[in-house]
Amino acid sequence: MLTQGPAQLQLRRKSARLSAVLRAVSSVVASLVAVVGFAPPAHSAWVAVAVVGLLLWTGLFTVLTLRPDPDPWLYAGDTAVVVVLCLAHGNLAPAEVLGASAGSGWVDMVASTGVFIAQFALRQPLAMAAALAITVAYTLGAPGVREAPVILVLQALLAAAVMVLLRRGARRADLALSEQASARASARARSAARTDELDQQRLLHDTVLATLTIVGTGSITRDSTALPERAAADLAVIEDLRAHPGAARDVAHDPAPLDVALRTVVLTRRVGLPALDIEFDVPPLDLPHEVVEALSQAIAEALTNVAQHADTGAARVTAQRVGEGVAVEVRDSGRGFDPAAVPSHRRGLRESVYGRMRAVGGSARAVSSPGAGTRVELRWEP
Repeated sequence: MLTQGPAQLQLRRKSARLSAVLRAVSSVVASLVAVVGFAPPAHSAWVAVAVVGLLLWTGLFTVLTLRPDPDPWLYAGDTAVVVVLCLAHGNLAPAEVLGASAGSGWVDMVASTGVFIAQFALRQPLAMAAALAITVAYTLGAPGVREAPVILVLQALLAAAVMVLLRRGARRADLALSEQASARASARARSAARTDELDQQRLLHDTVLATLTIVGTGSITRDSTALPERAAADLAVIEDLRAHPGAARDVAHDPAPLDVALRTVVLTRRVGLPALDIEFDVPPLDLPHEVVEALSQAIAEALTNVAQHADTGAARVTAQRVGEGVAVEVRDSGRGFDPAAVPSHRRGLRESVYGRMRAVGGSARAVSSPGAGTRVELRWEP
């Protein structure tokens, strides 16, 4: 199971935005160069089709990449577009550009950008494979001894090295955040335990020890009618403490860390079900204990449903503060379902998710349709 923390997710989002900007700027500049610098042996029809196709792809690529969670196929598609342009290089560039030892034409701009985008957006070894595919296509499209293919490989190696360092740093940052959250939770647990102990001691002092003190000083004698009543009340207090050791303090409204509780749910192995690759983007957030418990149990049920019914190996858990409350979401891109068609005897979503949230004054809903994935939204506000 692979869980990406907030630092890794932020790096991925920044990389996607940078890829969109690079593709947009390079494509516009390259198109202008292609038109202004047009000369034989380039063919006007080839150049026109290539420029229009590149600009259309750039528009689609930019819009989809700037959306949340862009699909990896976008970057594979970008590599394919660049490969096609490189293979047609001989029909798209002037003779002086094709004869130059180092690439300086508009196709070279597109190729270099494609190499960088692959390293920024794809994981290794797919990123390097994409760069090599572009390099091979460039070599085949403009044959001859040139420095450009070597430069493309060097660009890929440099960008790959930078991304390895950035991703390693993001993983370390997420690990540090996780350790801090765990330490904070442990400190709260120790503080809560100590508070419970003090509350119980105070309660015993005000009841049992007070009775013993009164008896010891002679204020109440063994024959007093008040002694059995007081002893019975004190005994009831002791029995209640023994049956509910944490009930001396009302913990339902005490703050608890939602991020720690949800991370525990995400990392918990679901016995007998397929493992899930879960992206996790939940900032440090404290809420009443009963709300955290309801949210974590509802998220656990939602992830169980993904593993059992969605026919996908991936999901995403996110949360963000809404006023003084929170909005939590579980999203998958599986086969989906029709919520209105769920039989009445199926109580997974109805009770384990919706019922739990209603019990703490929150709300929940599932947005899904066959073939379109599922989004379970949980909200709570005081």
